[in-house]
Amino acid sequence: MISFDDYLYQGEEIQSVHRQIKEHRLVHALMITGEPGTGKRTLAFLIARALLCRDDHDIPCDCCEGCRLAASGEHPDLTVIEKGIPLSSETSKGRSTIPVEDIREMIRQCSRFAYEGGNRVIVIPDAENMTVQAQNSLLKILEEPPANTYFLLTSGRAEQILTTVRSRCRMIRLVPWETDYISKQLTDAGIDPATAMKAASVSGGSIGNAFRLAADDEYWKLREEIMNAFFRNRNRSSVLGFSAAWKDRKSEAPVLFEILEQYVHQLLRYRLYKEKKDYPDTFPEEWQAFAASADMEKIMLLQDGISAARQQCEFNVNFQAVIERLLLLFIGEGELWQQ
Repeated sequence: MISFDDYLYQGEEIQSVHRQIKEHRLVHALMITGEPGTGKRTLAFLIARALLCRDDHDIPCDCCEGCRLAASGEHPDLTVIEKGIPLSSETSKGRSTIPVEDIREMIRQCSRFAYEGGNRVIVIPDAENMTVQAQNSLLKILEEPPANTYFLLTSGRAEQILTTVRSRCRMIRLVPWETDYISKQLTDAGIDPATAMKAASVSGGSIGNAFRLAADDEYWKLREEIMNAFFRNRNRSSVLGFSAAWKDRKSEAPVLFEILEQYVHQLLRYRLYKEKKDYPDTFPEEWQAFAASADMEKIMLLQDGISAARQQCEFNVNFQAVIERLLLLFIGEGELWQQ
């Protein structure tokens, strides 16, 4: 079971929240923000368990009835509001937004005493899914919250939430997790260390993403395909064959560009910091030389080429032609660094 100790890397603020729960002085509303996969939802439900725990010392104890019911989502004083899962009988299933009717139903429920006589917790994951009308309705109860009622909102796009709502919440921003920390989570779950480190290094700081990638054999095959085509390929005559093989794979373009950007970012990190962990030892010698000595303008040229290719795809430029231009850019740069 996840504990507050698992969030030590995220800094003192979360430990401060833990202490304030123990001391019964937590603010009534928190908004947890951050990139996908940083653990926003997990933290919200961890805080909810702590608020509903019946233990006086070790909070959450994960042993008492309050913790057990909260962990299973069956605690009568825990209300979760998210899109597609109606809280109100007036809301249809599968909606892509959180309507005002669900917020009004939550407010109606909050007018009653807590079933267990303690705290009541409202969790709203991905709070940006609330309609404007729903947010305005929420604002009313945030301005005058019932006693012992706590609101835990999460959002990856907090700018889409009304400023007035955000201003009523204490903001907690989660940062991407360190590669070594993610790798440890994977190895602790039984994934072999080499795969764990590979997945962690390309996860974008997301533990969930790392677990997904570690089990995705097709993803690693695609990475190798892209490495062979863009970095190990020294033959311009092969460009047409590769681009022809990709002409009907436009649906994979976002992943292709993302992987290519990751490779270029590794070269950039080594160029800037010269850290051993970033050394591009899986790249050919010419790209290792590029990483060691290239002007920053050259690296920016590659990044701009990827950005231009992505934009061209959005404007429905012929995908095969887009790939050909990108390949020629990388092959041409690699040729300059061959011994």
